[in-house]
Amino acid sequence: MADEAIRNCSELETRLTPFVDGEDAAAPRRAVEAHLAACPPCQQEADAEAAARALVHQHREQLRVAAPPALRARCAGLSASARVSARPASFVRRWAPLSLAATLVLAIAGVFLFGINKPVEALAASLTLDHVKCFTVADKDTARDAVAAAKSWQHDRGWEIVVPPPLPAEQLQLVDVRHCLSTEGRTAHLMYLWHGSPLSLYVLPADSGHAGSVRKMGRQTVIWCTRGRTYAVIADGQPRDLTPIVEYMKTNAR
Repeated sequence: MADEAIRNCSELETRLTPFVDGEDAAAPRRAVEAHLAACPPCQQEADAEAAARALVHQHREQLRVAAPPALRARCAGLSASARVSARPASFVRRWAPLSLAATLVLAIAGVFLFGINKPVEALAASLTLDHVKCFTVADKDTARDAVAAAKSWQHDRGWEIVVPPPLPAEQLQLVDVRHCLSTEGRTAHLMYLWHGSPLSLYVLPADSGHAGSVRKMGRQTVIWCTRGRTYAVIADGQPRDLTPIVEYMKTNAR
């Protein structure tokens, strides 16, 4: 249908969720596919969203406890209201996959910020999703200069960070410095390769008062607070020993 065509990238936002979840009918799906084929940035966004949703679905039972009971009850109430109001079944089907990822991110962000129900695990889950999404689209063949990346961050974001430089002895290479997607750009995401595997350092410009080491969704996360900020290191797989890298980050990150 002619009116199904996507005229600009902003129109993709409402269509990306049903597309990634396979909920689209044939005509809307073809329109999204046509736009993605012609727009590499939107294709990257779709790839990142698909990677994050696959991770959420794979670990949904483990993550279910992250949302506090009040929030789970509220979400259930919204779902029931949608059914009672006799909205089309397609609306409910599309609302559910959207709320899975969106509610997860909002729940764990709220848990972290307001100290409800295992805040360290909640923050680890939230940042792990961002870690997976960012590395899905990252150019891992590039190397960034730590000083230049820090200056660029301060210029663009208005607050200072110190980026730990590459560490050849640990095969630690700086790939990129970008904003964290799951916190609307308020958190710095420092992306590295460690022995060839993705490793992230997150810098949050506030002291959460929480610290610890947890394993979430196949990634190890170590969180600590100092100098009015919160830091988190996330490593893929089962690293043999994160201690040297964590100590290096603690010494060099600001």
